[in-house]
Amino acid sequence: MNHLEGTKTVAKVGVAVAANATHSHEIDTLGCDYASIDVVFSTFTAATSSYASVLKLQQSNTSGSGQADISGFTITAGAGSTTGGTGAVARFNVDMRGKQRFLTVVATPGNAATISTVARLGKLEDMPITAADMGVNNVAPAVPTINKQFQTY
Repeated sequence: MNHLEGTKTVAKVGVAVAANATHSHEIDTLGCDYASIDVVFSTFTAATSSYASVLKLQQSNTSGSGQADISGFTITAGAGSTTGGTGAVARFNVDMRGKQRFLTVVATPGNAATISTVARLGKLEDMPITAADMGVNNVAPAVPTINKQFQTY
């Protein structure tokens, strides 16, 4: 079994964010043991000394409230320079054991940018079989029939 086939995607795509404004994306991780979250910054029109002035991950057990920073998941201000015409990608790899249910990505770009966040949730309690279960529009190649009792092909 390819373990990446049994994952779920949660995305917030193409949100225009002004310099010193904040992009946030709350992700429900119910039933997953691992999360890998990419924060993608669009091409900057000019060089910037910091692609993000704030880039962190927060957690809460309640959707929409009570978020608190997760120790070790804050990228400090000045998170890497970029040249004009390039973007940036940052990744958070999260072991969900001991974490709360909702993760929130908080990103403030160094200059105006379009930000997308894409989370891949893995080691799920129930392996997704359909594209909808996987959080995507289409899957290629088609997922084979799975014996859920033994989770083998």
